[in-house]
Amino acid sequence: MPALYAGKRVGKPLLNGHTYNALFNGKLVWPLDRDTVVSIEITDDKGNALPKSLPVNGSLKLGAKATYADGHVGDLLTTKNVTFTSRDTSTATVSGNTLTWRHGGTILVTATVNGFTSAAVSIASAYAPESIKVTDDSGKTIDNITLRVDEEKRLNITVLPAAASQESTATIANTTLATVTKES
Repeated sequence: MPALYAGKRVGKPLLNGHTYNALFNGKLVWPLDRDTVVSIEITDDKGNALPKSLPVNGSLKLGAKATYADGHVGDLLTTKNVTFTSRDTSTATVSGNTLTWRHGGTILVTATVNGFTSAAVSIASAYAPESIKVTDDSGKTIDNITLRVDEEKRLNITVLPAAASQESTATIANTTLATVTKES
C-alpha cells in the first residue's frame, strides 16, 4: 500500500539502513518484509511441479508457495490464505484448490496470497471424444450400410470434436459375415 504525505506518494522512511514504520488506524503503513509477498509458485497439493498436461476430463488439486521480501519461502498453502483462479471458466473451474476441466483446451491459473497475484500458469487438457462421424469416399454421411457378398466399401471415421485424438479402432461383432481392415 503506498503512503501519501501532503497528497504525494512517499517511499519507506529509511534511517541508517533500517525502515521506520508508522501506524494509521492501528495498522502499519508499510508492510513488513516478512509479510510482503514478492512471488508465488503454483504447485500441486503435495508441493510438486504441475504437470504440463492432464488427461481428458482431468482434475488437479493445487498448492502454492509464496516467497516473501525478506527471502523466506512460506509453507505450502492449499486452501487457507490462498485463492486460486481460473482465467477461463468456460474451459476449467476452480473450487477451493481443485481445478476441474469442463472440456479440453489450455487453462491459465493464478494464485493470490496476501493481495499478491502470481503469474498465470498454463496447463493443457486433451479434448474428450464426444461422437464419431462416418462418411463414404464422397463425404456423404453413412447412417447404415448394406453390402452384398464380395462387395467392399471404404468408410472414413472422424472423431468429434476435431481437436480430440483421432485414434480409433473399427471392429465387427461377427467376423464370419464381414471383416474390417484399416488402411495406412
